[in-house]
Amino acid sequence: MLSRRRLLLGLLGMGLSRAQGLRAEEVVGGLEVPWALAFLPDGGFLVSERPGRIRLVRGGRASLYAELSVYARGESGLLGIALHPRFPQEPYLYAYRTVEEGGLRNQVVRLRHQGERGVLDRVILDGIPARAHGLHSGGRIAFGPDGMLYVTTGEVYERELAQDLASLGGKILRITPEGAPAPGNPFLGRSGARPEIYSYGHRNPQGLAWHPETGELFSSEHGPSGEQGFGHDEVNLILPGGNYGWPRVVGRGNDPRYQDPLYLWPQGFPPGNLAFWRGALYVAGLRGEALLRLVLEGGKGHWRVVRVETALSGYGRLREVQLGPDGALWVTTSNRDGRGRVRPNDDKVLRLR
Repeated sequence: MLSRRRLLLGLLGMGLSRAQGLRAEEVVGGLEVPWALAFLPDGGFLVSERPGRIRLVRGGRASLYAELSVYARGESGLLGIALHPRFPQEPYLYAYRTVEEGGLRNQVVRLRHQGERGVLDRVILDGIPARAHGLHSGGRIAFGPDGMLYVTTGEVYERELAQDLASLGGKILRITPEGAPAPGNPFLGRSGARPEIYSYGHRNPQGLAWHPETGELFSSEHGPSGEQGFGHDEVNLILPGGNYGWPRVVGRGNDPRYQDPLYLWPQGFPPGNLAFWRGALYVAGLRGEALLRLVLEGGKGHWRVVRVETALSGYGRLREVQLGPDGALWVTTSNRDGRGRVRPNDDKVLRLR
């Protein structure tokens, strides 16, 4: 018999889904800490699993696409994936992983797509900080409208790395598909600064999404829990060269030297990825165990959040949220990451209609 708590959670999730006009359909289950999705033009998709596997899913069946050597501890391992924007003409899949051979670090690698399999091609960016505890590795990667690859990195609990322009930790990076610093980056040519840096002062950014009309970049970020203060998870509008304050500022500092968050959860809502869909910004919640809908008003450079609604709950921890090529919203659960309560057939990929 279902426990009272599980029954209430299930009913709550069903009710909230109806309220938002959403219906969750399980596409595939039995995954192990799925982290990111990449949609193939033939209707299938790829999903990364933190222990080092990439699965190819077609018709609800998952097969092994690639297995990479990773250091899977804490929040580290195999994290974000993204297809080349000119795929399949450029047959490459990019992945963010933690490795320990030759020294513990995070890196971005490129795989060559070979139909049913992906084969490691080369490392395109190396030397992103990592630590043995495996925490605060960042890990989201995505190609922007400009064709450049954006990479989120954490400060691995060395807080001052976020303000250090000589370090790749605690940043959002912007590189070419070949791994070079992207043209127009704000710190190109600046002595002592890494030219890959696009923005800095980040603690542990987890998501990337571009506004479908203005092309502006938004990011989700974890605030401190038991480290300095509590909660203060954020959604930020990312400006090139912007300093987002960590560790100088927790939450809103109202200091012109730093960019204040667009939206803030003072009590905590550690987010996963975020995505624009049907005119709103959707944010996946890990400890919050819900998908939130943020309604924005304003315009380019002057957005504000005017309403926050729960769009989906009852599935536990949610990490990935992404707009699929079918126009539906896709979500992954993260209940097998050591911090959640495992439900039957976890972890799952859900399609929201």
